[in-house]
Amino acid sequence: MIFGHKDADGDTLGCSLAFAEALRTEGKDIWVLVPPPLPPMYTFLPGFEDIQAEPPHGVDPQLVFFFDSGNLERSGSAVRRIAEHATIINIDHHPSNTRFGDINVIDPNASAVGQMVMEMLDHFGYAITPTIAANLYVALLTDTGGFRHENTTPRALEDAARLAHLGADPGHIATQVYKMRPETTLKLSGMALATMRVEMDGRLAWAKVTKPMLKEASAAMAESEGIIDTLNSIAGLELAILFKEVSGDLTKISVRSRGAVDAAALCASFGGGGHIRAAGAEIDKPMDVAVKFVLAAAKEAILAASPRS
Repeated sequence: MIFGHKDADGDTLGCSLAFAEALRTEGKDIWVLVPPPLPPMYTFLPGFEDIQAEPPHGVDPQLVFFFDSGNLERSGSAVRRIAEHATIINIDHHPSNTRFGDINVIDPNASAVGQMVMEMLDHFGYAITPTIAANLYVALLTDTGGFRHENTTPRALEDAARLAHLGADPGHIATQVYKMRPETTLKLSGMALATMRVEMDGRLAWAKVTKPMLKEASAAMAESEGIIDTLNSIAGLELAILFKEVSGDLTKISVRSRGAVDAAALCASFGGGGHIRAAGAEIDKPMDVAVKFVLAAAKEAILAASPRS
């Protein structure tokens, strides 16, 4: 069984589907589980239609893989029941990973877990088919922000080129990921950006996505994925934060850092984690309360990391 994480992105989906295909070619019975809702922007991925929300009745896997999950809880409510009886293989690149597996393969230097899956397939002698290559290319493309983030290393570009040689279509994939957004996504983005506030002389920017916004735009929360990157494009910015109202007493935050602040460390203080430049957390507080707590901590972190006279 293969688990992807909730609030699924291109890395967890691409890795899960690619590895599932490779194992099926070896005659293995494979189930891919990803907690709903799944982002509609990734429906073009080969094998996407086979993803399940819950384990099939009576299935008791001996081996369970987790791709791109910083902790066990990120893969939904079915995890605990399955994990009690199985050997857990935890494959990730987040430095904040909790090492929850019986076997932990953690490479913080990997730009995407998709690179780690490539190495695994090579190691086991599994062929990388055009559909596997497409899924792994999506993993690498999206986790590097379209090859724009600081984790766009020579290795990442070399791996992307190899996947293109193996059958991934870079132009088609980029169009599907970045140029096929529904109208509702743009409406939601506009509403969220209208709430944007820039503070500390341009060092900190933040915005909100509320439940009324989702209703007015007829959008799902998954459609807010790109808003944080728009915030993070402001010239001179050091830290960007997007607050997402999940319910009356639960707020999610997405954090991006371009300065000296460690985004993962900031989110860890709220029970989250991630990378130095990109991280997130879930906070059991109403939106307004969460905003006050997080902004206070963010401003303190900015001043501590890079004080200005």
